[in-house]
Amino acid sequence: MVLPNTPKISSAAALITWSTMNLWLGLHLLLAGLLLSGAAPTPEECRPLITPLSLADPTVMYGRTNLMLGYTDTEILNNILRKTQSLWSTISQSPSSPNTHILFQHNRINGTCLLSKVNLTIDGNTGSSSHLNITSVVQMLPGLEGFLVFSIESTIRDLDKIVRMVNIVGDDTAEELNVRALYLMARETTLKDSDREHFRKQASCLGFSREPDFTHNPDNAFCAEGEGLMIFDATSMNISK
Repeated sequence: MVLPNTPKISSAAALITWSTMNLWLGLHLLLAGLLLSGAAPTPEECRPLITPLSLADPTVMYGRTNLMLGYTDTEILNNILRKTQSLWSTISQSPSSPNTHILFQHNRINGTCLLSKVNLTIDGNTGSSSHLNITSVVQMLPGLEGFLVFSIESTIRDLDKIVRMVNIVGDDTAEELNVRALYLMARETTLKDSDREHFRKQASCLGFSREPDFTHNPDNAFCAEGEGLMIFDATSMNISK
């Protein structure tokens, strides 16, 4: 029964109204999902992302890896990262001691390949190195398959000498710098969105909420093995002046 003076609603109008409400609801759910996906991880979510891994078996770090994404919290090192076109490294056992390992880097900066070697001493879940008045503590964080995530804290002295060696101009004149860095190293040279998102969450947990200071450009070639100038070799104490 239809009440007097009550307009009839056609089935077409009802369908349009229903569709509009569903579209409105869908847009709100999509917006809520985007906001949640972009939200900073909670402390509970961060804990498994940034708890250092054991280095009892250091061979998990061995072999070649390529720098894909990187952060630092100091402007002078950000300048170096911005000038970096590509970087790859290897870690291998040192013949000098079972707890000592060799980190060999090939870094293309401003078109020039710069090589360096340092000793990395493993103790528990921490690696440490000391060279060129740089003391570093390295920890490996959980990474997806095919990736290594390194969290590094360094104290740098004699900064002017280091900046001159890599031909970078900087305004920081501090005699001593304390630096944090976070690097995503890959066995391959490509990244999926899931790889980026996992690393982005780790970075956010550690206070890096911006875009990475370094993102590998596939158009930039890697240095060939052994190509370039050895700027320092802490494994034999040979340092380029």
